[in-house]
Amino acid sequence: MRLQTVLVLVGILALAACSVSVDDDSTHKKADVEIRTPIGDVSVHTGVDAPDTGLAVYPGSTPLRDRREAESANVTVGNSLFGVNVAAAKFASDASADEVVRYYRQAMRAHGEVVECHGDINFRRSGPVCREGLFSKKKQTQLAVGTEERHRLVSVKPRGSGSEYSVVFVQTRS
Repeated sequence: MRLQTVLVLVGILALAACSVSVDDDSTHKKADVEIRTPIGDVSVHTGVDAPDTGLAVYPGSTPLRDRREAESANVTVGNSLFGVNVAAAKFASDASADEVVRYYRQAMRAHGEVVECHGDINFRRSGPVCREGLFSKKKQTQLAVGTEERHRLVSVKPRGSGSEYSVVFVQTRS
């Protein structure tokens, strides 16, 4: 009986120590959400002008918005022992997919050896590895650089006479 009482009190105190903050603009293109708990925090910032991916935006690109999803976001989840930070953005360009791939292949070299895949990618401690099988050929090209703990990924595919692409940065800590 005492154990149950203690668990209930701990649960109530944990919930009381939580804070939630939501800031949404009137056009619903940007939102900031902060959740703080005793076991960890979550921070989400959508619609940011330039998420911190460590890569420049291809010249002349415009943010791409799918339905109600934001075109870019910075997300952080964690506490003092572990965490993950993800920065992502999606863009459209009048340039061909090949031109965008060439641009990012060069830009990503500053962060290490670039791996180009036309299927799925696995990240290992040593770096990205393509998982290309007989049925995995996709119309998109993926460029990856880094390690499992810290990597950048650019995914490019044709869109009409131009292209669309996503730029992602992921960093974990433990």
